[in-house]
Amino acid sequence: MSGSDERETSKSPEPSPGKAADARVAPGADEDALDLADLDAHGVDGVLARMRRDEDPAPVEPPPRRVRGGRSPLLSLLVTGFGLYLLVTMFPDFRFWLRSNEPQDLGHAGEIAKNGRMPDGLHDAYVRISGTPDVRGAARMTTPSGYIGYFRITEGGGSLFAAVPRSKDEPIRDEFEGTFVGRMKQLDRDAGTGWLEQYLRDENVVRTVDAEPAALWRTLAGARDRIDTVEGAQALSAGERIRLVVHPPDARVQLGVSSFDAKEAERRVAALGQPYVALGKGKAFHSFLVRIPEADRAAAAATLQAGIDVPPNNADPKIGVAVLPGTVAFSGPPEDFELRGDDVTLPREGEQDPVLYEVVGTKLQPRPITQGRTAIPKAWVSAVRVEQPIRLDRSGYLVVVGETPADRRYAGLGWLVVAVLVSLNIASLTAWVRRRAAA
Repeated sequence: MSGSDERETSKSPEPSPGKAADARVAPGADEDALDLADLDAHGVDGVLARMRRDEDPAPVEPPPRRVRGGRSPLLSLLVTGFGLYLLVTMFPDFRFWLRSNEPQDLGHAGEIAKNGRMPDGLHDAYVRISGTPDVRGAARMTTPSGYIGYFRITEGGGSLFAAVPRSKDEPIRDEFEGTFVGRMKQLDRDAGTGWLEQYLRDENVVRTVDAEPAALWRTLAGARDRIDTVEGAQALSAGERIRLVVHPPDARVQLGVSSFDAKEAERRVAALGQPYVALGKGKAFHSFLVRIPEADRAAAAATLQAGIDVPPNNADPKIGVAVLPGTVAFSGPPEDFELRGDDVTLPREGEQDPVLYEVVGTKLQPRPITQGRTAIPKAWVSAVRVEQPIRLDRSGYLVVVGETPADRRYAGLGWLVVAVLVSLNIASLTAWVRRRAAA
């Protein structure tokens, strides 16, 4: 080959017309592109990308960045809903916790209860209130930690009760102070109200309203649907009963079995010279019914006990003599009573009903039962009582004795914690809604 050919072939090729001037490659650029230093600095992928940049000049959009918004809105919604439920259910304890630890003195229940109903606005108050507990109609509920005694405060009718807690090792009490200090809760908001209402109905717990015998005679001779009582005129409704307290002119005489045998007991009673009837021997005494005027009963007791050694302040019924009133009681629904001359009559319900006696010769004999009805002389009736079933008033109150605002401290603090959590989740939901609206 000629020297000129060799020079021509040794010339570098002309750059392609489509390439930019600053992208011209110097002789030996391919070899330089594979320099080991570039490999060390950029790696194989970096070197290849550098070699292809002229072939793919279009810029590549970076993938959109995910906006980080914290917790899921669904989780915030669930937490908010459950938190609001807790705030509503825990609010009564929170409100009670904010009360003063000095109880509000309501005074006597009889002064604030009107017509057997308590005033409104006392729910969740910390109070001190006085009244008469109805121990006879008391109910007891068993809890895992002890017992709770429920007592009706009589001045409140069926609208005021007291719940008195007692530990299982504390002895049962049958006497209670007339002052109750604790949390006042509306009955329809207490979990035990349904149980208490059922108890009152099953046990036939009643309240008693006194009336004069003459008021009953007027009622029986008139419309029969109302009666005048110490609490004013009362309507006689279904389920109510009228109780007659009867004081016959007879005394109940008891002679102790340790002091007298049967013959000696009857001999001494007969020696009084008054009509009598022997009622039999019991475990502690011989019992008689004797027509003794009230003014003569103390003298009759001394006569019967003459010659018997009786200890001072004797409390043993087997020793000595007791002369007691022969008081008995009859009861029935208002519609069962009728007036017949000088007597008031009602059906005899069974052998458990009391028996009245009349004098026949020198003995006492039971008064006859005519057409299944007992006749009671009106002159013997000393008191009339209207027995009204206790109907629990759910708008009334239950005093939870011993519960103070300080006892609800943890519940109150818990309410505040839940309130903060709900607020934070509501803020999170609000921010999420705003981002969605701005997108």
